[in-house]
Amino acid sequence: MGHPQPHRLVVPVRGRGRGGPVGCGGHLIGNRQGPRMENLPCMVSIEGLSSSTTEKQLTNLLSSIGPIKMFTMLPQQRRAVAKFVNPQHAQSFQHSFHRHMIDLSHINVVLIDG
Repeated sequence: MGHPQPHRLVVPVRGRGRGGPVGCGGHLIGNRQGPRMENLPCMVSIEGLSSSTTEKQLTNLLSSIGPIKMFTMLPQQRRAVAKFVNPQHAQSFQHSFHRHMIDLSHINVVLIDG
């Protein structure tokens, strides 16, 4: 007989895609009229910023996804916090910009309740 096939371990990898119906925190994402949309976080924390990153750079990134209600930059902590009008925009921002490089720093984007 032939050589036995080696066992393969398949590990799901989190990428930039938007596949699957489950969003952050295990909340189901429905259509726009879905009743669970208000349970999703609208806020993002952008961490690991370079000291040379400006408010203008971040607001341009945020606005490229959707309208923002609030933005606060905390340069001493090398982070910023923003609140989107729509929770789907917060998720989209995280998917698009988590581990994105800005000013030679890889930023981390975390969804937060607020």
